Amino acid sequence: MLFKIPYIVYVFSGICGGAYAVIQIMVALRQGKNHLQVNAIQESLDNLPSGVGFFDEQGMPVLLNRQMHRISRYLTDRDIQSETELRETLEHPLKNRVSYDPDFQAYCFSDGSVWKFSEDYIIAENGERFLQFLISVVSELYHNKQLLEKENRKLLEMSAAMKELSKNIVILTREEETLAMKMRVHDDLGYSVLAAHRMLLQDSEDNREAFLSQWNRILSLLRKDNEPTAETLHQMVQERADALGLKVLYIGKILDDPEAAKLLDVILLEAISNSVRHAGATELYVNISSGIHEWMLVITNNGRKPDREIEEGGGLSAIREKVENCNGTVSIRSFPEYSLIINIPKMEEYI
Repeated sequence: MLFKIPYIVYVFSGICGGAYAVIQIMVALRQGKNHLQVNAIQESLDNLPSGVGFFDEQGMPVLLNRQMHRISRYLTDRDIQSETELRETLEHPLKNRVSYDPDFQAYCFSDGSVWKFSEDYIIAENGERFLQFLISVVSELYHNKQLLEKENRKLLEMSAAMKELSKNIVILTREEETLAMKMRVHDDLGYSVLAAHRMLLQDSEDNREAFLSQWNRILSLLRKDNEPTAETLHQMVQERADALGLKVLYIGKILDDPEAAKLLDVILLEAISNSVRHAGATELYVNISSGIHEWMLVITNNGRKPDREIEEGGGLSAIREKVENCNGTVSIRSFPEYSLIINIPKMEEYI
């Protein structure tokens, strides 16, 4: 009977069977793409850098990735068989390999890595609960925290040192003010004695008012610390010069810098007394010139020329200190005549 069936029937049957087989293969391939393989989830978790573990409600492990196995063996030299074992492992790790930082709540491994554990409950669609353990590497964050703490300790030490320095600055400032007051009283008293001596020698009361004004200022100075204003200083220069019979002659530029002018008057108060006391001068010359960045002052007198090198005393030292506090310079020239040369930076240069 088989030989009696036409040949075309065999051909048609073969074509149909081949087409069916192809269709089934394509359906199988399509279903394979739309469904995960049995071990796909495990392989995905094993590729994570963090350790992941899931335990059921009885505390038995459901899924642990490769990193969780590695860390558990590192902590206790054995695999974790239950949630209870994992907790015991975290509470009592091998001390020669792991140390626990309670402040950061992290585990520091001997290889330098730092890991932090966390746990949470997950509920599946069917209502089943699973406990999830996650351990993540936080080495960079931990080392940055240590560096920050170190820097904070340094800042605290610096803060304490600054407080101590501030106390010392207050003490030094008070001592400096006291010394300045003593020098000022000494200078004014010296000038008053010279003026009194001159009045007695000349038997004249021409400068009686200026003389009395100076003594009243000294008495006021002894009662309280009253820093003179720029106008008061300039008036004091004129009064002192008049009382000692000295003319102050200004040559060159006009000193239009208020701070520099005030400093010049302080210097002149000392220079007037020194010129009369040591050189017997009757005229004091103040030559003022202006540079790009500084004022140049040259103070001379018409008194006796020095017969030896001038040595700095209390008055000249006080002048040098005041000028150098403003970033200026002082030089003294003894020959061929006495000259006090002072350079004062312009205000914008040392603000």
